[in-house]
Amino acid sequence: MTFKKLKKGSTFSDTIGNKKNKIAELQTGYFKVSFQYLDTSQKYGSAFKDWQKDGLLSKALETIAGYCCGNLISQIDGTKFCKYGDFPPADKTRFRKPEMIPEDACWARIHVTGPAVLAGHIVKDTFYVVFLDKFHSFYLTRRVTGR
Repeated sequence: MTFKKLKKGSTFSDTIGNKKNKIAELQTGYFKVSFQYLDTSQKYGSAFKDWQKDGLLSKALETIAGYCCGNLISQIDGTKFCKYGDFPPADKTRFRKPEMIPEDACWARIHVTGPAVLAGHIVKDTFYVVFLDKFHSFYLTRRVTGR
């Protein structure tokens, strides 16, 4: 068995940190997902258990897994993955904008199946899931609003 010597003045954790940095550099740009701002407190939002009971959680994870194989921005197609920009106006949504979300957030949604969508915002290469929207209430369609 051979051991690799550390450079003079470096520690084992420095070596691990450098490897992590190199890996991170290689992955830059790929779609990442975060649940940091998940809000399950609103009337039209859902929780993981609710989606699991309806068979939507596994479909959502399969959808996210497919997106994680490529660059986030290049996958926005306006149909399955749609970028809105600002939070929808009050007459176009049943949700309230959570206070913790930055004002300049770029809102978007990912279609899962049927009316179910993951609504959230984009920062660089990360999609932050904010709402598990089972009934497509985040951005109401013309069919619902009549406009």
